[in-house]
This record gives sequence, structure tokens and C-alpha cells, in this order.
Amino acid sequence: MKVAKKLRNSANERFSNEWLHCVMSPTQYLMLELGLLMACPVITICALSTTPSSNRDWETWKTIHGKKYNSKKTEALRKGIWLQNLKKIKEHNEQQNSTFMMVMNSFGDLTRKEFAELFHIDERKAVPVNNQTREPMKARHFYRIPVSVDWRTAGYVTPPKNQGQCNSCWAFSATGVLEGQLFKKTGKLITLSEQNLIDCSRSHGAFGCNGGWSLNAFEYVYENGGIEAESTYAYTAKEGKSCKYNTSESVVSVSSYKTLPYGDEEALTRAVAEIGPIAVVIDAGLESWQFYSSGEDSTSFPANHDISNCNRQSDFNRCFKWHLGGGSMGPY
Repeated sequence: MKVAKKLRNSANERFSNEWLHCVMSPTQYLMLELGLLMACPVITICALSTTPSSNRDWETWKTIHGKKYNSKKTEALRKGIWLQNLKKIKEHNEQQNSTFMMVMNSFGDLTRKEFAELFHIDERKAVPVNNQTREPMKARHFYRIPVSVDWRTAGYVTPPKNQGQCNSCWAFSATGVLEGQLFKKTGKLITLSEQNLIDCSRSHGAFGCNGGWSLNAFEYVYENGGIEAESTYAYTAKEGKSCKYNTSESVVSVSSYKTLPYGDEEALTRAVAEIGPIAVVIDAGLESWQFYSSGEDSTSFPANHDISNCNRQSDFNRCFKWHLGGGSMGPY
């Protein structure tokens, strides 16, 4: 534990900077995470070996994430929220029975309610899709479900993407599924355009950066006859003034899509094992998701955030194309 020894021997002033770097950097955390027994003590030592309320920690965090406030009053308010969140993270990681770890990230100055509003889908806005297009999926029962399937290693999954502060999770979830099916059929992994969906699918029930459902996206691609690649219709994290879809640039279309029974994990398990990445919806407003870093969070939740599920293991761990922080909802 060279890192731990280094932290113990550092001067108090340096503790502040060392501590923040340990909590904030996903790269360093992954390097340390050679095993759970190694990762957890390091995080605990870092959190206990500093003064979280120091101005130095706060200033460093602001610099890392480019945080600027329009008044001293606003900054004082945000700093207070940040300190409260920091305390919650520390207390959570010290729990002996915790199955996952949390870290401070770019959402540190937001309350739980504010964070939830960033990525919330209001199900009351949902517009019914064409029932002739959407079909209930009929399970094909395996003689034996594979113990482990990981579509990332099979080449079905593009690198995690950053949706920024645009409530476009529904579009990313849909492209994740379509990218997997396109690879399955052609052997080509092409990053598809979420911006195409954001700008063009309002008439199919989506609301651009104000939310939507992956079903809205599938319906749009079905009726539109295709979707462009990211390379020809780049993501801007905001809704365009008009739809710029170019038929000649379309790379894939949808002939039909199917839905799974609500809340049926066995059906989802079989679908992931048989078909590939699947679009699912989770509650992104959970406090654990705001600062999630690693491990398994089995919290029960309602649904308001689209992701694509691309991994199936015997204990139903999930590989999220949407991993909070360094992946899609924003940087650490």
C-alpha cells in the first residue's frame, strides 16, 4: 500500500490536494482497484486523511470541473451543498456492508433533487407509439442460459459517450441498441447519431433535450427509414433549430422492435443473452447514482432514465454503457 504510506507521511497542506485527487480521479481509482480489498482501504484512508472543508479542496474541485459562480452568495450555497455531499460519500464508503463505492464528481454542488431534474423523464409526457410496429417479445427458452455474456468484448458496444446536460438519455439508449444489432448483422461497429434523434423525433413523441423514451427513437427510425452516423450528424448536447437528416447518409433502418414484460428480470436476462444490448430504464435520481463509482447497486427504483444494458452474468451484474461520471452523464 505505497499510496497509503505516502498519504500518511505527507504534510497536512498536501493532504488536501492528495485526498481530492484520489477521490476525483477515476483513472487512479481503476489503477488501484487490483482487488476490492486493495481499493477500499485506499479510498478510506484518503477520505480520513484530510480536512474536507478546506478552501483548498473546494478551489481545486472548482478548477477541475470548470465551476464558476455569478456571486459570492451563490458560491457559498454551492459550497455548502458540496460539503454535505462530501460527507455523505465518506460515510457511505466507510460502511462495512456497502456493495458499491461512491466518489465526488462534477455533480458535487447539486442537491439530489437538482441532479434528478437534470436527467429526469416525465412519464406523463410519453406519447403512445405505433402498436403495429412495437411487438411483445416472445421468449425463446434456452436449454441453459449462459453463465456470462459480455457484448462489449464481442464487439457490439461503442465506447461510453457523454450526454452532457441535455436530457437525451433516451437517444443514447436507442443508438446503443441499434449499434449492437448493426454489428450483429454486418460485423461493422458504427457510432450512430443521437443528435439525429434529438433534432428530428418530436413528431414521434420525444422532447429533445427535455426527455423521451427509446421507443420514441425506434419509432422515428422505423418511419423515417434510417438514421445517420455520428460522423455525419455530430452531437452538440442541445436541440437543433431544425432536423438536418440526410437520407443519403443513412446507415441503418428499423423493420420492427419488441418490448419485454415490465419488471421481468428473467425475460431481460434471456433477451440480453440471446439478442444483444437492450434498452432499459432506471431511476437516475438516486443519491447512489449521483456519485456512483464502482460495485453493484441493487437499490429498488422507479424508472426515469434510459440506458442500454449490454452484459449478463449469473448474478445479473450489469455493464452500463451509461456509467455515471466518466461515461455519459458528465465528467468526473
